[in-house]
Amino acid sequence: MCGIVGYIGHRKAAPLILGCLRAHEYRGYDSAGIATAHDGKITVKKGVGKIAEVDAKYDLEDMEGHAGIGHTRWATHGAPSRANAHPITDCTGRLAIVHNGVIENYAEIKKELARRGHKFKSETDTEVAAHLIEEYLKNGLEFEAAVGKAVARFRGNYGFAVLKAGEDKLVLARNGSPLVIGFGRNEVFAASDVPALLRHTREFAFMEDGDLAVIDAKGARFMHDGRPVRRRRMHVSWTADMAQKDCYPHFTIKEIEEQAASIPAALRVDVGRAAKLVRAAKRIHVLGCGTSYHAGLVFKHLLARAAGRECEVFVASEYGESAVMKPGTLVIAVSQSGETIDTMMAVRHARLHRAKVLAITNVVGSSLSRGADANVYINAGPEVGVVATKTFTSQVAVLTKLALAVAGRKVAVNGFAKKVKDVLALSGKMKEIAHALRNTDDFFFIGRSLSAPVAMEGALKLKEIAYVHAEAYSAGELKHGPLSLIAEGIPVIVIAPAAGETHHKLLGNIRECKARGGKIMALSDSSRLLDEGKWKVPMPPVSEELSPLLYTIPLQFLAYYSCLERGFDPDKPRNLAKSVTVE
Repeated sequence: MCGIVGYIGHRKAAPLILGCLRAHEYRGYDSAGIATAHDGKITVKKGVGKIAEVDAKYDLEDMEGHAGIGHTRWATHGAPSRANAHPITDCTGRLAIVHNGVIENYAEIKKELARRGHKFKSETDTEVAAHLIEEYLKNGLEFEAAVGKAVARFRGNYGFAVLKAGEDKLVLARNGSPLVIGFGRNEVFAASDVPALLRHTREFAFMEDGDLAVIDAKGARFMHDGRPVRRRRMHVSWTADMAQKDCYPHFTIKEIEEQAASIPAALRVDVGRAAKLVRAAKRIHVLGCGTSYHAGLVFKHLLARAAGRECEVFVASEYGESAVMKPGTLVIAVSQSGETIDTMMAVRHARLHRAKVLAITNVVGSSLSRGADANVYINAGPEVGVVATKTFTSQVAVLTKLALAVAGRKVAVNGFAKKVKDVLALSGKMKEIAHALRNTDDFFFIGRSLSAPVAMEGALKLKEIAYVHAEAYSAGELKHGPLSLIAEGIPVIVIAPAAGETHHKLLGNIRECKARGGKIMALSDSSRLLDEGKWKVPMPPVSEELSPLLYTIPLQFLAYYSCLERGFDPDKPRNLAKSVTVE
């Protein structure tokens, strides 16, 4: 989940890399660093903390050279420290490397290299890669051949960028961890994903698993299994401004507010081909992680109700152990980034069993989109905040439209865009509620039917950025155990749209909680249900099938303002990063 940047060209590398790292910081922020090559030497500056802190201490821009690599880290091996920060060098100091991912067999290779006299300064698996490349260079291999031979020994997933003194090129390697190459005029860039480079180019090539790439100021060469291959260039329509904060204090609130445009855009997406695949499938498996899993649960409810079709929804990391694969299976893989390693490994498992794959993702050219039989893009635009906000509702919008399309129905969207704006206007109310609950550390979220996954998503958001304990349940499950945890003063957030057949049952669940001292926050368009709440969040009337899109938004506001009340940064939640590329 770390962020990699590389540059070679006619400009001074360090300032450019630093700017790209700032755009990459959502991928990791416990340490950062840059290495440049100049006059036959490698210079490395790195340290612990966010990029601004490291830059203030070490002046990252003040480094000579027109070729360099940079890194912002989310720790997997070794605690955040200057020694463990990237770039990592070899014994000679003439080779520097940055890495995203995990080398599973690093320990055995490290022992072998130590016996040969290599001295290790860090706790990282990355340092093994630096010393193994050094070993092959000592044995007479050329730069790119040494990198290729080294990565061929690794098990696990990785993205590497390697810089060597005296070489006018960078060598990149990818297996499971994304790397993109951007093309400018007499300059070439590399990064873990597209937004980091949008200030400089919109022309990209995407590396595939098993690829080795050599870049210089004139272009890129690709190899796969030792043979030259071609990788098609693609034009990305996103602009750099789309990934900037504008006047907002945080990306998180900006992206919540952007749902006024992103939800209607997602409801306009063409799902015709995807609907044909679903109709033709004998069985349907939906895969997702975290937020994407919740979106899959919404789809499951809608597909059953609207089209009379069953589907199973799997946490992607458990798919290989829990799914029974049979002929005629369609796998619907849901991933905002299209690079989530658990989802990618689950898709690989499905492919081995000859399942067809439909990808629901936000990123054109992502690994998931390139390996799928068909794609539906949610068109949410760049999402920089670590927690998914607009991409969740865009996923739900697309999956809602798909479920109804399978049944031969269309989404009734007349006036819906205004309702989204009406709910976004609840920001102030949710801020007041968050202030009232600023000293509360336990929350319960409940809902029924389509509202149960919304409750799960609301609880997840609160946990992710406010760091409080939050439970979510289908409301009928309270009486089977969780009700014992409801005590005096504990807030119970109830997602209770009037549409559908379950809202009257929620009234009983609310009263069960109130009888045990629970304080109700009611989100509803029913005055009867709102009257039960200590905190009332009046919602506009909406069809049951579209209710998850509206009822998610106040819960996002609650998490955002609860985070601020506790003095945390919502864009950089602890222990989390945006694109999860380690298993």
